[in-house]
This record gives sequence, C-alpha cells and structure tokens, in this order.
Amino acid sequence: MLWIGLTGGIASGKSTVAKFLAELGYNVISADRLAHQAMSPGSTGAAKILARFGPDVFLPDGNVDRAKLGAIVFEDSTGRSKLDLEAILHPEVRLQAAKERERCRQAGDRLAFYEIPLLFEKNLEAQFDKIVCVAVEPQLQIQRLINRSNLDRPSAEARIRSQFSQEVKVKGSDEVIWNNGSLEELKIQTEAVVKRLHQP
Repeated sequence: MLWIGLTGGIASGKSTVAKFLAELGYNVISADRLAHQAMSPGSTGAAKILARFGPDVFLPDGNVDRAKLGAIVFEDSTGRSKLDLEAILHPEVRLQAAKERERCRQAGDRLAFYEIPLLFEKNLEAQFDKIVCVAVEPQLQIQRLINRSNLDRPSAEARIRSQFSQEVKVKGSDEVIWNNGSLEELKIQTEAVVKRLHQP
C-alpha cells in the first residue's frame, strides 16, 4: 500500500481534493480531524488545553473554541503557545494516524491518503511513500482566504507567510495539482494524479 501525504498551503483546495478522492473510493484521513478528536470533550487533550490555556477557549458545550484558541496561538509572537499546543496534540495525532494507516493496509487498500497541511513544516516527508501538493496562484490564494475566513488582506497574507512557501512544497512533492480553475478542472487533475500513482 502507498501511504500518500496530501498537502498544500492554506486555502489551496486540499479539502476539495480530499473530497474528490473520497468520492473515488479512497480512504482519506485528515490530520485536522484527528487533532479535533484529540481535544474532544472529556479527552486528555481537552484537560491539558484547559490547564494551559484556561476556560475561555472552551464553548458552553465543552468543545474547544478552535477559532479563539487559534487566534491566541497565532498572535503569540514568542511562539510559546504554539509549541505548547503542539506538545499536547501531536503525540495523540501521530498515534491515531498510525492506527488509521494500519487499518487501510489491513483493508487491502492500494492507495491511502493523509491530508496534512504542515507536512513539510514538521519535516514529515520520510513518513510517506509519495507526496501530493495542491497549489494555487498566490493572488488567488489570498483572495480565497479573505473570502473564506473573513480576514482583511494583511491578516490573510500573514497567515500564508506563517507556513512554508508554496515553492518549497511544490518542489518537495511527487505530484502537484494546480487549483487555479474550475472544480471540474480540479477533479480531472485529481483523477489523473491517482491514475499515475497506481502505475508501478
């Protein structure tokens, strides 16, 4: 089985490609979903987040207010909050990802995908057999992020700069899907990449 990292910058279209892959019948595991599970109500992660960041980052239903927590982490210029949150979540996410990979292997999958935004930032290249990057023209990326997250332009640009450059991600990937056109064009590219990945 090929374990394939699906990555790309913020607002590049990774989740849309992941949806297309799932529609084609492939298992797509989301690092963000695993992180969400790792801080679900009653979890060890939630308890550690409460101890570190306090009750203000929780919603009334006991779920973590991810927007509020994300803002605290992003605005901490020292980087300490980010490191603390990663220390809480990453070990659990890695454990669950390993279990999901084994589940796919046991199911006889030829390809399985792991959607992970910070693959290169976390130096995880060696964990994957192949890497697929979803890329987008920079001005289009900024506009999509502004529209999606209701940010002003400087804030959107700052979010994009907080990740590795798209050039680094494209250069380090085995396959690149360019998301500059329509959804139909994106789907066609996705299908073509899958076809190539199946070839020995």
